[in-house]
Amino acid sequence: MKIETAIKYLYKQYEKAKTMEYVKKPLAWALYQTWRYVDGQED
Repeated sequence: MKIETAIKYLYKQYEKAKTMEYVKKPLAWALYQTWRYVDGQED
């Protein structure tokens, strides 16, 4: 996976997190979701 793809995914997850009331730390949540996604994609 290219880093550009991961960064796009991070931005998308961050925007999503900002709309969720229960997420207190949107950036941390987005980073975690991105890590899970990328970890599952790579060998």
